[in-house]
Amino acid sequence: MKESKKIMNDDLKNPFRNYMDSFRIHEEVENPVHEIVNIYYEMRRWDNMPKKFYEKKERSYPKLAHEAKMLYEACEEELEDAVWALDKMKYLADKGGFDWSIITCLKHKLK
Repeated sequence: MKESKKIMNDDLKNPFRNYMDSFRIHEEVENPVHEIVNIYYEMRRWDNMPKKFYEKKERSYPKLAHEAKMLYEACEEELEDAVWALDKMKYLADKGGFDWSIITCLKHKLK
């Protein structure tokens, strides 16, 4: 009984404890830049589109990988911070009704 209360108290202290698990695609991240792009595709629901869909410049993997690298470096090479910035931008874009990309996280002043 004490263990279940301890687990419950831990969850109350940090409600985002399992936050990253909902975005992780791979068990071990080989390349954080690719992981950021993959998570971005997942957030935009672009992860299972036909190849022709990705030919547009704003959706191309090389362009997004460049933006992801800039975001990763701006977040001091912390993958969790970069994913948090993506998630916050997704929330703001959904709320504000505007289109966004990975680079928008750097251009927008996140508080």
